[in-house]
Amino acid sequence: MTDLIHSALHEKHQALEAVFGDVAGWEMPLSYRGAIQEANTVRLRAGVFDFSHAGRFRIRGDGALALLERVCTHDVVHQEDDTAEPTLLLNARGGILDTGRLLRMEDGWMLTVSPINRHKVLDHLSPLAEELDAKLDDRTEKEATLLIAGPSAAGLLDPLLTDVMSEPASKLPAGAVRSGTYLLARYAVARTDELGMWSVEVTMSNLFATKAWRFITEKAGDRCIAPTGLAAWDVLRVEAGVPAYGHEVNETFDPYLAGLADRVSLDHDFIGADACRSLAARPPARKRMGLVLDQVIPRQGSVVLDSEGAEIGAVTSGTFSSALDRAIAMACVAASSAVPQAEVTVVQDGVRLPARIAELPFVNG
Repeated sequence: MTDLIHSALHEKHQALEAVFGDVAGWEMPLSYRGAIQEANTVRLRAGVFDFSHAGRFRIRGDGALALLERVCTHDVVHQEDDTAEPTLLLNARGGILDTGRLLRMEDGWMLTVSPINRHKVLDHLSPLAEELDAKLDDRTEKEATLLIAGPSAAGLLDPLLTDVMSEPASKLPAGAVRSGTYLLARYAVARTDELGMWSVEVTMSNLFATKAWRFITEKAGDRCIAPTGLAAWDVLRVEAGVPAYGHEVNETFDPYLAGLADRVSLDHDFIGADACRSLAARPPARKRMGLVLDQVIPRQGSVVLDSEGAEIGAVTSGTFSSALDRAIAMACVAASSAVPQAEVTVVQDGVRLPARIAELPFVNG
């Protein structure tokens, strides 16, 4: 059995008696006080997540722009300095290799990718980087990322970051990036609106991350932000209708089927562009929608039937939403059946569960 990777904050999580789980080969905190309670805290105030298991690649050199133009679907050439843009990486058929975010900073680029796809993306980029004379540095295990989210997060962070940033975090527009060094440690702060609410991702060296975590969660007095596990993140991302790789997205999904066409600019020749031009010319056969049930949480893969009993799709993610006091799910269903409020049935372990189709997101941040 392969040993699980630990983040730099692992001992901090142990001290908090976190419940751990295997997340893409990392032993990560799933919860501290219970996923529903933690999700409520984030929704009502703020929470901080250890997101160090997300893949992070620094890209520099003369061929960096050419490499990113080749692999990223968004308009890389016209991406402004000090910004973060959501993007996709595709195969030649237009299937989604991964979802990601590209940060353009003064000293180079940083591409963040799904934890589950770190090594796949590295294998995808490495030969192209060598061909195009770009320097590719996998920083995943050398750095840590804290994701701070919630309606009060900006106000709580402003005084905490005064020594680091020249402007308040609350003044950063969505998509803005600020980077530099603090006490000789490099950092990058990206405003992301993760989970449909105000949020920032702060990436820094492992050594500095332990100090930052302790200060944010323990030493900031009434400005302390509650540690939050990845189970709560999953609750919140389903409520916000945010797709996750391995659930709503995989290589059988193209950007249009996945509902991520806004991440694609067909004005450049990225890998999969020809396939996307063909796919964009016709409406997708399926659509990602929400499902609302009474109490039973549907599992991924459970079949969805229409009112006539015909199979129209399958569940991709499910959870219990305390905000709605209902079980909710995302599902990929036939576009012709993607009608809000339509009554459907989810079949799970031979049991038929009544449900209705809902628009996404379930909860607005």
